[in-house]
Amino acid sequence: MSEADTTSTAVGGGQVMTTAPPRSILAPYRVFNDFLDAASVKAMLALTLSEEAAFQPSKVGPPGGVANRDVRISNVLRNREALKPIFAERLQDLTSGLVESMRLSHFTVAGVELELAAHGDGAFYKRHIDTATSGTSASRRVLSGVYYFHHRPKGFSGGALRLSAIGDNNAFVDIEPVHNSLLVFPSWAPHEVMPVRCPSGRFIDSRFAVNCWLHCKIEVATQD
Repeated sequence: MSEADTTSTAVGGGQVMTTAPPRSILAPYRVFNDFLDAASVKAMLALTLSEEAAFQPSKVGPPGGVANRDVRISNVLRNREALKPIFAERLQDLTSGLVESMRLSHFTVAGVELELAAHGDGAFYKRHIDTATSGTSASRRVLSGVYYFHHRPKGFSGGALRLSAIGDNNAFVDIEPVHNSLLVFPSWAPHEVMPVRCPSGRFIDSRFAVNCWLHCKIEVATQD
């Protein structure tokens, strides 16, 4: 510990060393504007609107999870094969550059997890992290991405993703859900979806997003 990390206080004629408050750390992030070409954006919106009836209330917790409207309100579609040709390969191609620019530990992508989400009026997701801190999964989320798109003219307000600093809940940055943009950040970064307002209440006016997670394989130590 350096001198900058401690303070000294005189007590009864002596010096007592105490630890200074921890420094806050804001996770690195990257935003890619105009992420998809116009035809792909149009196809994404058409796919989403055609699947309206299949969306289900979002859940929280381990795989399967439970619905908890005090923590998260939105509707989602998971494991849609139609999303993979659009996102999986492009995300994997970006990984090396993202790891380098954000100064993260290098890893080999073991899988790409995708979820289509619709945030209507009153939707939100309280502060959380995306990577599991326990469990027996063979892989874990390392990088999180959110691709934003919506019908135009825009029919909602709010819905920024707030990245909070570790060590200081009052330090944060809000990233707006800009149409046809991709936001990427480490899965261990605390974040939340700020409340959405959608006066019309129509599904077509929702804040749409594709939530993406790049996994790395968990190496299990073996004993001889």
